[in-house]
Amino acid sequence: MRITPWLAALATGILITGCSADPGSPEGSGTAAPSTARSHVPDDIRRAGVIVIGSDMTYAPMEFVKDGEQTGFDVDLANAIAAKLGLKLDMRQTPWGELLAKAESGEVDASMSSITDTAERQQRVDFVDYLNVGSVVVARGKMDGEGITALCGQRVAVPIGTIYVGLAEAQNDRCPAGNRLTIVPVEALSDSKGAVLAGKADAYLDDFPPGAVAVQENSSLRISGPQIEAAPYGIAIGKGKGTLKKAVQQALYELFEDGTYDALLKKWEIAEGSLKTGAINGGA
Repeated sequence: MRITPWLAALATGILITGCSADPGSPEGSGTAAPSTARSHVPDDIRRAGVIVIGSDMTYAPMEFVKDGEQTGFDVDLANAIAAKLGLKLDMRQTPWGELLAKAESGEVDASMSSITDTAERQQRVDFVDYLNVGSVVVARGKMDGEGITALCGQRVAVPIGTIYVGLAEAQNDRCPAGNRLTIVPVEALSDSKGAVLAGKADAYLDDFPPGAVAVQENSSLRISGPQIEAAPYGIAIGKGKGTLKKAVQQALYELFEDGTYDALLKKWEIAEGSLKTGAINGGA
């Protein structure tokens, strides 16, 4: 499932781009990088030979299952990171609401599932940032206006435990008395679209890439207004995982340099989200 050219054009108009730089890919640039990244892999993970990453495989084009196979940008990038670390990848289906807890407890080595890096979440885990993505309003039918301000008076599907809760509540506070929005809580990110299509909500908040895919697949849906508050996605790593975050960061740097990262952005047509800082806890 890819964003079609017309959606890519739409992205050009409304996506806030991430910090990026020309990657540069001199011959042999990937030679020393894998050993540099591997030197930071914690001993227990190195001995196991496997990195276990939790992900909720319901969020195309980032992570989803097609024809029985895990696929998506995050899946491809996780495989590339594992290869740089000299490890096999075990990407485990994990419900959205359990992603941070499992990374925090060490049940998985990391969680990678379109998780926005925020200051609040940094209290529980560390993030290595890899993509810059904004939120959008996805609506069914006409509303009074466009974008997040048009949610006043509407029923808005919001997944529990996501940044959309705060966005919806903040907008509700700005709505005039007598025209407040109604939050319709749902369990998973993918349930928001279902609530709107089932007539239980009028609109929902989503990140741009999956929102664009939803519009592509459902002619009754549309993106309303510009993107909201672009922020980094991060790979969540438990604070007890020692140098793993450094290993993942170094692996990302090498993927930036050797062109792999750019190739994956192009493959999934999300190049506007390029973020090549590799920052640790770079989200606000």
